[in-house]
Amino acid sequence: MWRGMHVSNRGVSTPKIPESRSRFRPRTETHRQHDVQFYFDDQFLIESLSAFVRNALDAGTSAIVVATRSHCVSLADRLRRDGTDLTSAIGHGRYMALDAAETLDRFMLNGSPDELRFGECIGDAISCSAHAALCQNATVSIYGEMASILWQRRDTQGALRLEELWNRLSAHYSFHLLCGCPITSFDRRTHTDLFSQICCQHDAVIPAEGFPEPGVENDHSRTVALLQQKEQVLKSEVTERLTAEAHVREVQSQNQELIKELRKHEAVEEELRRFTRRLLTARDEEQRQIAAELHENTAQLLAALSVYFGVLHQEKASLNPRLAKAVAGSRSVSDSLLTEIQKLSHLLHPPTLDDMGLSIALKDYVDGFIKSHGARVELEISENLGRFDRHLEITVFRIVEEAVANSGPRSGTVFTAVRLTRTASMLMLDIENHQSSQSGVDRNPRRETSFTGIHERVMEHGGSAQFTSNPSGTRLAMKFPLRHPGNPPN
Repeated sequence: MWRGMHVSNRGVSTPKIPESRSRFRPRTETHRQHDVQFYFDDQFLIESLSAFVRNALDAGTSAIVVATRSHCVSLADRLRRDGTDLTSAIGHGRYMALDAAETLDRFMLNGSPDELRFGECIGDAISCSAHAALCQNATVSIYGEMASILWQRRDTQGALRLEELWNRLSAHYSFHLLCGCPITSFDRRTHTDLFSQICCQHDAVIPAEGFPEPGVENDHSRTVALLQQKEQVLKSEVTERLTAEAHVREVQSQNQELIKELRKHEAVEEELRRFTRRLLTARDEEQRQIAAELHENTAQLLAALSVYFGVLHQEKASLNPRLAKAVAGSRSVSDSLLTEIQKLSHLLHPPTLDDMGLSIALKDYVDGFIKSHGARVELEISENLGRFDRHLEITVFRIVEEAVANSGPRSGTVFTAVRLTRTASMLMLDIENHQSSQSGVDRNPRRETSFTGIHERVMEHGGSAQFTSNPSGTRLAMKFPLRHPGNPPN
């Protein structure tokens, strides 16, 4: 049983058509006119469609509108404003408004328009409308948007098949079909072939608004419609290009901001590096001065004090036992204090580094470290290494000191190898920490901090440092450029 959609000012309802009028045999002689109306604006469509429906009703025939609900409501309002007695036409069955999406779903099968269901669904509507017409052998005027809905769903094959089904239906029913489709839907170059195919399915092609020449030849109208479609393609491409250019400009602007921020961070990091280098240099110099002060002044005073206690100890026979015991204890304390001061002075800055050079200072330090910690350290220094700038010798000594201090049984290091070689223009320092298989890659935060300090020390002298790590251990390879004798020290 067929149900039509009645459109009123209040909304949409679907009154039932009597069963006696729902089935009619197709006519043996038919007339078909299949046109397509393209449009840009809905208001233009409603004006054009109202003239199409009003002409049909004024001629005594019937009209069927298969459109979206919004178009059905807008069309009904426009017809009433133009003086059309739409209520009477609906009551007599001469005007029928159908929801395009709901009607389309009634004859879709497996995602495609089914010819049998389409014939039953649309054929019943045409039969009812033709029977209600005021004139004999009326040609029903139909406006349809179902193919447009399929196209907007990107079902191109379904849209073409629906156009073919309309043409086949004209073998059984007389109707003047006007299809409506927004030309803005065909805004890609890939749509051009399909647009041409859709135009070929229609007897007449009506261009969208903006073409002010009514009544021109059909071939001319088709050409205009094709040009309008190409215009949409160009507009779409221009819009996309402008959007892409705007996006590129935005990205470039963001990149510039990021670059500025990166440069700010780099400047801050570089300033922090310079501060770290100055701090390390200042610390080394301060340790050297403190060590010199302890060695030259404090140690000398303690040595003199020990001599005085020695003189008193020689006179212990003339002293009472209690005083002799106090003198002996004081002499022992002063000797121990002198030893600790000398050791502290050596730790702060070994005097051999200034007096004997880097080679002797490193050998003394490694020997002392092995004795005190029981670690395995191998030191290899090329013969005739020679002397270097005082700041460079301090830097190399401190690097070896930090690297060796971080090794030992507790860190999982089996042994540490230190190699110091030179060429005419370069001083090379390699430090390898070989670890046990159970310890794995070293993740000690303190060691990572020392690596940072080592790197800054190397950079202070314009050198390079390369750090590598694997399960068997770590390796630090450093190179220091040697200045010519005439160059001033750092």
